[in-house]
Amino acid sequence: MTIKNLIDETENLQGNLAKGNVVYISVQNMDFFADQLETVDARLGILITPYLIVNNGGLYELHYYEFDIEVRGDESYYVDYNPRNTLPTEITENLKPQVIIAVGDKNSYNKAVKWYLANISKMEFKEDKEHNPKLQNAQLFFQIFMNADID
Repeated sequence: MTIKNLIDETENLQGNLAKGNVVYISVQNMDFFADQLETVDARLGILITPYLIVNNGGLYELHYYEFDIEVRGDESYYVDYNPRNTLPTEITENLKPQVIIAVGDKNSYNKAVKWYLANISKMEFKEDKEHNPKLQNAQLFFQIFMNADID
């Protein structure tokens, strides 16, 4: 199975939220995605973008919580946030913005996605909710994007 096939399959699961041509993936279905990564040839990078979505349709992109997985080189490692940034500590203490995965290191790819999902699922998004009170009862959803140069 290809990563594109897995993304398509995940987007078609029940429990997701569709708005027009855009599908937002539920936390439970992201867990399915992470579990199924073992069946995928993990040579392609992805970007996981989280959103807070309110029942009445309000949508808030959590841009600073995104997780970029890039496949290249001979070594797998996480990239830290710049220590001089002004992001909330909830982000900088719990997440990394990017992981570089060595070509062929399928195990690290799978672990990185599961690590990210476990950490972001525990977050409360306090600062975001304080700035926008409408988000108090919002639910967490995701989109998965592939590198633009991939079919």
